[in-house]
Amino acid sequence: MTGRLPARLRGAAVRGARAAAFAGHYGVWFLHANAIVAREIVTPGSGLAPAVVGMRLRCRTPAEIALFAHLITLTPGTLVLEVRTEPPTLFVHGMHAADADRFLGELADLEDRLLTVLRSRQTRVPEEEEGDP
Repeated sequence: MTGRLPARLRGAAVRGARAAAFAGHYGVWFLHANAIVAREIVTPGSGLAPAVVGMRLRCRTPAEIALFAHLITLTPGTLVLEVRTEPPTLFVHGMHAADADRFLGELADLEDRLLTVLRSRQTRVPEEEEGDP
């Protein structure tokens, strides 16, 4: 025995580790969003800074797009308003999105982490295709 795992078992272990890392990241993001919304409810005044952003997606399959959209909508303070398939784009409302670029960055990070779990190899959207829909 060489001490190495068979390729299929090693691949499954890597995929499981990626899924666990994503679940942990999403759990922290989810709890943080809950805390922000709860604080907004119990404190006087309004800290709302709503924004609607269009996000060009790297997700390509209907399953990837649907899963990503559901993860966003499940998170308190965010809501997917529209899904376009050509080109793949989500329009997302954020309750606490004073800085739209930062909000888009957080969404892009979540998409990157999700695609790391779903795909064995990542393919990036070429630079000339990125940007506003």
